[in-house]
Amino acid sequence: MQSSLEQLQFRYNTLSQREKLMTSAAAIALLWAGWDSLINQAMQQEQQRLHSEILALQTELLTQQQLVQQADLSGISQKNQQQQLTQIRQSVENLKRQLGTGDKKFVPPELMANALRDILKQQGHLKLVKLETLPAAPFAGQDNQPAWVYRHALKLTLQGDFFSTLDYLKALETLPWRIHWDSIDYQVDAYPRAETRIQVYTLSFEQDWLGA
Repeated sequence: MQSSLEQLQFRYNTLSQREKLMTSAAAIALLWAGWDSLINQAMQQEQQRLHSEILALQTELLTQQQLVQQADLSGISQKNQQQQLTQIRQSVENLKRQLGTGDKKFVPPELMANALRDILKQQGHLKLVKLETLPAAPFAGQDNQPAWVYRHALKLTLQGDFFSTLDYLKALETLPWRIHWDSIDYQVDAYPRAETRIQVYTLSFEQDWLGA
């Protein structure tokens, strides 16, 4: 094994500077493809799990709302209607507790952009080219159903070397909030400099964006 590594190192050292750059760029591209594949797989599993959880809770809340409306039409007493309204409010609070606690909490929308910038400042070799805020959208519901949870997305364009970019992505995973990946596009501009376009989103009970 050691002999094989030494042979590879010897062959690498005999390459011209241009060949070394091309070889390194190809190796980094392979590493990125493998890492990106693993991240995407984990990302999809997490999104599916969270989507199912929120959809089930929202369906339960919608059912309770419909029961209250039916009670109103059938002439059920105001006292019983008030009790059912109280149950709906309790269900909403339970939804917030379930989705806002645990290992990862919802990030307040007003903090998300600042959190991404703060981590970027720790990566001295990365440059923020662009930060774009996307409109908030309902999460995991039907168009004709009330939304209880909103999806807030950001697009970042970063410029820097591969390992600085990788460190930044790893740092995002350590945040105490749920930040989900939509897409990651890594393109080598002029080796070792590359441009990375990242779209991430978080979930919130508030529709308004306060962190733009």
